[in-house]
Amino acid sequence: MIKILMTKSVDYSSFSKRIFFVKSCDFLSVKYCILDNPPLNDQIIFTSCNGVKGFIYNFGINILKKKKFYVVGDKTYSFLRKNCGIFSLIFRKNYVQDLMNVLFKKKSNQSYDWFCGKKSILKNQCNYFHKKNIFINRYEVYQTFFIPHRIKNLSSYHGIIFFSPSGAKSFFIKNKIQHNSKTEFFAIGKTTAEFVSKFLNRKKIWIPDQPSLKEILFFVRKFFEKNVE
Repeated sequence: MIKILMTKSVDYSSFSKRIFFVKSCDFLSVKYCILDNPPLNDQIIFTSCNGVKGFIYNFGINILKKKKFYVVGDKTYSFLRKNCGIFSLIFRKNYVQDLMNVLFKKKSNQSYDWFCGKKSILKNQCNYFHKKNIFINRYEVYQTFFIPHRIKNLSSYHGIIFFSPSGAKSFFIKNKIQHNSKTEFFAIGKTTAEFVSKFLNRKKIWIPDQPSLKEILFFVRKFFEKNVE
């Protein structure tokens, strides 16, 4: 039996119970913030699903249909499609840095509203854009809180999956990987993998070709199934 630890509560029904034992638990909690009715631009940046949820929490769904979007991640895009239907998508990228690079190459005198969390990466880049007269108004619409807890018999897991830098940071508060561990490590994307690597002793961290929940779960299943066939 292959034991897998998922550091986030997700649907793992695609994993065969005949082959896998899966433990899926949260290391983060989310609380949405109330904004003071700021004026909105026509161009909106969403870099996470929680950013979209935080926007809807403050402004409702109908206003989304009147905006133009710059989106990071398939999950964020799919959530927008589900809740908004047809909308004006300008760019969709896999990583925040890739989206920022696109925006920086666009013409100057542009203004965007970015709805994100308090722990969002690249938060200091907003000032960098001002040099080109590109203004990004950063609104923190949610907070993430660590809920660290120790996993018993951690070394018995064949694989551990990480889904975000914040989730990984919370995990490592009370869990430590031994240098001689034979556990395989997986991350949803390169940003998370780079963060996780800080806590591991040069161990390999596997990532899928595309950073999405569907892809990482498929990748992990196939990684272990080929060794039991």
